Amino acid sequence: MLALGLLGCAASNHFPVGSYERGALFNEQGKHQEAVQALDAFIRTSPTDSLVARAQYLKALSYMKMKEYPMAAVELRILCKDYPTSEYVEEAEFLQGVADFEQVGKVQRDIGGAFEARDQFHRFLKLYPASRRAEEAREYLRRIADLVVRKRLAQARVYGHLGQHDAAVIVLGTTLEQERDSQLLDRVLLLRGEEAEKAGEPDVARESYQRLLDDYPQSKLAGEAREALERLRDADAS
Repeated sequence: MLALGLLGCAASNHFPVGSYERGALFNEQGKHQEAVQALDAFIRTSPTDSLVARAQYLKALSYMKMKEYPMAAVELRILCKDYPTSEYVEEAEFLQGVADFEQVGKVQRDIGGAFEARDQFHRFLKLYPASRRAEEAREYLRRIADLVVRKRLAQARVYGHLGQHDAAVIVLGTTLEQERDSQLLDRVLLLRGEEAEKAGEPDVARESYQRLLDDYPQSKLAGEAREALERLRDADAS
């Protein structure tokens, strides 16, 4: 049966073992495991061939297609290091950020990979500010910021449930400073205001609610912020 399988594999790819063409065809056919093996053989046996940089690039793409993101990141970094003048380096720099980002787990889990991805996208934009991928890189940066904000919101809520409202206010304040690209800062401001009230910091609460109204007037949370400010004003007047 194994022999039949090998014959079938050979029949679907008539190019010789160890050739670039064999690996490229497997990649085109969506047979990515076979493509990785074939391209790796070509790179090892023909390290000075003019097609070796493209083979390295296709090998990384095959890993991306298989969602083997750690392996893809390794291959992309090899491409940038070993073939720095290749036409594929710009795309490889972008895809490194994608591979790092795709390794990140859910918000409840460690998000260290998100910071690696952020560093890589910043590096990419510095190297290639006019790239056709520039806006995609910026969108990834916004997604990373949102991911971090969700993590910080969850952390602040835990502090709040434990009665550590001062700690929650600090976490949320730091988040506002560090994650300015996020589209979730209205949530941060509302929760910061609520936690500041509980911590006995009415001035911080007022500042948070007012900033939400000023910066995000169309937010669905604007009504809650407005009610909170009125409540604080009534408390001051009484």
